[in-house]
Order: sequence, then C-alpha cells, then structure tokens
Amino acid sequence: MRRFFQLTIPLWFVRAFLILAILVVLGSVGATIYGLDQLTQDLPSLESLQSIESPVKTLIFAANGDTLREFYTENRTLVPLSRIPLLLQDAVISVEDRRFQSHYGIDLRRLVGVVYYNLVRGNRHGASTLTQQLARNLFLTPEKRITRKLKEMILAVQIEQIYTKDEILAMYLNEIYLGKGAYGVQAAAHTFFGKDVWELTDAEATMMAGMIQLPERYSPFNHLDQAYKRRATVLETMISAGNLTRAEAETIGATEVYPQTVDPRDMVSPGFAGYFVEEVRKILEQDYGATQLYKEGLKVYTTLVPRYQVWMEEALENHLTTEETAREYEMTKAIYDSLTSVNEKPGSMEYLQGAALLQDVRTGALLGMVGGRSFKDYKWNLATQSSRQPGSIFEPFIYLTALQSGYTPCSILMDTPFVLDTGVSLWRPKNFSGRFRGPMTLRFALTRSVNTPTAKLYLDFGLAPVLENVRALGFTTKLPRVPALFLGAGEVTLREVVAAYSTFANHGVYTTQHLITRVESADGEILFEVRIQQRDALDPAEAYMMTNLLRTTLLEGTARGASWRGFKKTGAGKTGTTNESTNAWFCGFTPSFCAGVWVGFDRALPMGKGATGSRMALPIWAKFMGKITDEKGDEPFIRPPGIMEETVCLRTGMLATTGCDSTAAEVFLPDNFPQDFCDVHGGQLHNFQGVDKDFQTLDDEDSEF
Repeated sequence: MRRFFQLTIPLWFVRAFLILAILVVLGSVGATIYGLDQLTQDLPSLESLQSIESPVKTLIFAANGDTLREFYTENRTLVPLSRIPLLLQDAVISVEDRRFQSHYGIDLRRLVGVVYYNLVRGNRHGASTLTQQLARNLFLTPEKRITRKLKEMILAVQIEQIYTKDEILAMYLNEIYLGKGAYGVQAAAHTFFGKDVWELTDAEATMMAGMIQLPERYSPFNHLDQAYKRRATVLETMISAGNLTRAEAETIGATEVYPQTVDPRDMVSPGFAGYFVEEVRKILEQDYGATQLYKEGLKVYTTLVPRYQVWMEEALENHLTTEETAREYEMTKAIYDSLTSVNEKPGSMEYLQGAALLQDVRTGALLGMVGGRSFKDYKWNLATQSSRQPGSIFEPFIYLTALQSGYTPCSILMDTPFVLDTGVSLWRPKNFSGRFRGPMTLRFALTRSVNTPTAKLYLDFGLAPVLENVRALGFTTKLPRVPALFLGAGEVTLREVVAAYSTFANHGVYTTQHLITRVESADGEILFEVRIQQRDALDPAEAYMMTNLLRTTLLEGTARGASWRGFKKTGAGKTGTTNESTNAWFCGFTPSFCAGVWVGFDRALPMGKGATGSRMALPIWAKFMGKITDEKGDEPFIRPPGIMEETVCLRTGMLATTGCDSTAAEVFLPDNFPQDFCDVHGGQLHNFQGVDKDFQTLDDEDSEF
C-alpha cells in the first residue's frame, strides 16, 4: 500500500484526466443549458407571467339585480384574499403546502421525502407546492411526465420571483378546480353551499379545503361520508401546523354540513327569458368579442323585469295550450314534448307558436321578451327575427295618414264593393265578415277592422305618405309598394310594431329600443352605459288622435274582450288577423307600457275557424298587461293643447243637432273639425250636453271577433 502512494503518476495521464473532467463538466453544463432551453421554449414569457389572468365568467343581471345567466368557459368568480376566510386559507396551506410561506416555489425538503417514499416504500405522494399547482393549472397540462414536472418547477420559481405570497395564494384560491364545474372558492361556495365564500362556516371551509386533492371523491354531493373523513385529515394537519387547537378541531369536526343541492342563482329555469338572454349574448359578442364575453368577467345589467317576464311566459303558454286542446290540433307542444322525451323528436316545429314583447314607452327599455314557447326547441326569435304579415294591425298607420290628409274621426267612409286595376291584376278587397255595411265613420272603420273603406283610402293619398310615416315610426323591413299594403300586405316584425305603437303612447316621440343599460369590466370599469335615444316622429296632437281612436278598439271595437280577460285600466290598441288566419296579432299600450303579441305556426298555416287576433292574441296581452297595470295603477292619456272636442252626428259626420238620433263627443286636430251642422235630421244645433249614444247605435256587429 505504501508503494502505491509512492508511485509516480505520468504527466500525460494527469493532463488527460483533467481534460476529461473538464469535458464532462462542460458537457454537463452544456446539456443542462440545452435541456433548459428546450424546456423553456414553449413556456410563457416573463411578460405573460406578469399579467396572469384566469378566465372569469360574465354575469347577466336583470333590472332588479337578480342574476339571469352566466357565460363562461370556466365557472369562476374572482374574490380578493381579504374576502376569503383566514381559516380556509390556513386549511388549504396546511393540507396542500405546509411550508408555503418559506419556500421559493419548490419545497426541496418535501421533494426529497416524496422521492424516498415513492422509490423505497412504493407509496405515491405528490410533491407539488401551491405555486407549482398554480403554474400547472394556468399554463400546463395534467399529464404525468418528467418534462412537465420540470417545466412546472421552472414556472413556479419564476412566479415566486414576480408575485408576493399573498398574491400567489389569492390566485391559487381563485383558480383551483373543486368539482361540479366550479373553479375557485367563490364558485365552489355557491355550488356546494349556496352562499358566498365569506359566509362559509368553519365546518364548510375545512371540508372545502379537503376537496382540492380529489374533487369528485371528496365531493359532499357524491360522497358525504368521504368528505367528512377528508375533513378530519385536514383538521389534523391544521393542529400539527399550529393553526388550530385540539379542542377547536374537535368542535369543527363534530359540526354537520348540509350541502346546498341547488345554487339559489339557479332557481330560475335555464329556459327562463331564454330569447332575451340570447339577444343580449349576441350584442355582447358582436361588441366585445367571444374572448371578452366568456373569459373576462363582464358584468352586464339589462332591462328585463323578472316578474313581468314570468307573467308574459305564463299567459302565452296557458292560452296557447288551451287553444291547442280546443282546436284538437294533430301536433301540440305536449305531444311534441312527449315524443322528444323518448327520442322521437319530429323533424319540424309544428306546434302552435307565439311571441310577446313589452316596452317602456318613454325609455325604450325592453322589459320582457318571449320569442317562442321553448328556447330549447326553437332558437329562432319570433319577436325580433321573424317577419310576418301584419294584417289589420297595420291599419293605424293608414288612418294616421288619413288624419294628416284632412280626414277626421267622424269622416264618413263607404263600405261598398270596390275593385282596383293594379296594372297586374284586379284587386277586390273583402271584409272579414263577408258583408258590406254602407256608410260609417272613420273611427268605426278603424276600430272594427273594416277592410273595404280602408282600402279605398288608397285612391285619395296613395302609398308615398304611408311609407313616409312607417319609416318615421321605425320600420326598417322592406315593404311592398302595392295597394294591398293598406290592408297589411308585406311582412314586419313584432319588435317594429311595438316600437311604432309606443310612439303613439309617447306623444309622438320615437324611442330606440334597448336591452342593456350598463356593461362593466371585471374590475368595475364602465365599458358601456345606455343613452336614451329619442326623436320626434309625429306631432303630439296626431299621436293623441291615434291614441284616442285606438282607445275605442278596447272599449267598443274588436278588442273589447280585454276587460273581461284581465285588463281593466285605461289603454289603447289594435287587433290584426291575416288571410286564412295564418297570423293573429294584438298590440296595445298605456301611457307607460306598450306590448305586442303574435300567434301563429312556424310556417304560414291556417290556425282554423275564428282564429283572429281577438281570440288568439288579445287574451294573452290582457292577462299579463292586466297584472302589470294593476301593479302600476291607472294612468290617463294626457290631451295636448289645441285638441278640439265637438258633438257630432255619427250618420253624417257633421255637427250634431237635436234631431240627430246617433251622436257622440268627438275629438279633432286643431283647425280640422266640421264647420257645418247636420242638414239631414233637422232641429237646432246640439247644445253639446245632450245624448251620447256612442258607436254601438251605429252597428252592433264586428268585422273581427
């Protein structure tokens, strides 16, 4: 042995050894650098790490603050660390990463221990710190590979260099998945316990901390017994970490937890206001893009009033169900639903449909929207997207033009046969009743939906002034330039009709409709706030005259059934029915609200005998508008200055005399009222305080029922 130490080592060997050692070191360093370079090539940049943002859900609120719907890729609501209970923070740190406050992203002590247990004892333990878990959830995949683990460590170290421990913990608690689609502790608190995270009890908070490891196994919904066992483990680790005393842990451990099976915000049916919410979603995606809508946590405040929406949906569904049963249709919604439940869904939507729209006449806010009977079955919005023939619901725009052309409410029109050569064919307008009644007042013709005298107005002023009026009242749908437009040819949307009728109620001021009042970013920045857009469309006196005429429709005309169907307050409106009863309409208003209803099939199919606006649409309107106006209280229509009132003879349209057997007090535009007294019935000029026999004396029958 002594001789061995006395051996002389050749210089070439020493040199070779040193060179080899240097090469090995350089190779190792090079390999390490190369490996790190390869690992970091697809990792996020430092700039990305400095602006970490988890996907956050967008919340859609009703006018009263209720949550209507949530849009998200991940169900997450961010909350600051200060709003998360300290006990929950301590529980998570104790069970997931006890040395979180002291390590720099990687817990070497824990890593060595885990390697020992995994290799020597065969146990499987995880060594990821909270920071590593955060890095994996934000930027990596869950695959179990060494390269992924190394990337996770690199990112964890970088994150620790950029953020404080409190910032990392806050991101982790808002990011972590806890099962049932809930990301972050706030979403999980609502999902599992029906409350905000800051309202959690100690028993609930410690149970939630235990769910992080295996959300499905330890879910209180799926396995409450396993959730209790896991909570016991959490409590023991908190005792070991010095976060709880034994007595405190025993008290928490003895407390029962009652999972909330339904999130209170989900109490509203997923289909509730489905068409309204979809309209809002389309606006948001168009204005802000899909990424901002689904990932950046917008807060969207809308105009929808939930109780009005409920009343509208119930009124429409109940009435259409009654009509389906009474008419014995081959396909009803009930039959359709039963077929769908056994996977025999029909190829087309064949059951009776309907739509309703409610507007605040002053602001243009859409307070309720029913675009069909089931958003699940039928996504096409019949209130906003579907164009249908309006029939006689279009007639008020003809009579508005007549008033502007010198006619008065008591002008005598002739209900007699009429043929017009259009240059293409002969047009022979007919009344719904199939009869002709001779002379009648303009008010009577409008409120009873008498077609022939309406059609004859074409001979006086033609299409141009009518088209000018409908454009002023907000119609954008292209209308046919044919005489039949006077009887509702062409197609319009329910939304256009409601906006136009709202102008009558709003003293001639057209107000642009809107569904959204405000949009905020996740941090509270106001991105949009509605500005009421109004413009003068009609003279206030003209608007009042139309309102006054349409009041008669509800009092004596085709809509007089509204009073015994629920609507008993002051209102005005018009029914509409198209040929063969393929479309039934009613649009009516008060000084505050305007609502329209349409009923028909998806395709233009006849609904059957007597399927008029009075029977199919009016009852729906009267039911929900009755409730709305009962709550609001009765409101009068305010008469603007200059409107004249005189007593007239309903048979001649002249100023009434004592000999006239049918008279009524009538209103007139300024400087456009009868100047002569009736020369048919004789007698002295009426003293304006006498009999008022209304229009029932003229004729007791209606053209449309």
